[in-house]
Amino acid sequence: MSKFVKVEGLKNVEKLLIELGPVAGFKALRSGMMAASKPMFLAAKANAKATGLKGYDSDAMAASMSRGTRKETAHRTTLWIGPKRKHKKALAIYNSYHGTNIKSLNYFHLVEWGSLNGGAQPFMRPAFAATSRLAVNNLGNEIRKAVEKIKRKHASQ
Repeated sequence: MSKFVKVEGLKNVEKLLIELGPVAGFKALRSGMMAASKPMFLAAKANAKATGLKGYDSDAMAASMSRGTRKETAHRTTLWIGPKRKHKKALAIYNSYHGTNIKSLNYFHLVEWGSLNGGAQPFMRPAFAATSRLAVNNLGNEIRKAVEKIKRKHASQ
């Protein structure tokens, strides 16, 4: 599942990022996006922990929650939030309780969307719905903070 949010009206922030150059600008953008997305990440992790799965499976799912950024083009960056299939801590929790030695947890989409054997127990969609407005509203301020921090760092060198 992918949800996209297009943010407009940040011309001043865009100018600041361009002034920094491509490398420092990407670092500031990534830092701002990660800070603005923290409430969504924490809500998704809490929702994963609160699913109706057996305790150790919900622990493994909550432990596997991760987020990151990827630079798509010179002017486009993607932020992703969700469970990772090969998260070491989550695999250790799952394997210790089940007595297995599996290398990947592949059932997260079944928890989110449901299957023939069980209904959906969404954890990502409610987190997105509850915190997306907050993340978008905080994005500009967080990017400004990151830009100022990078400028201070370069000024002191």
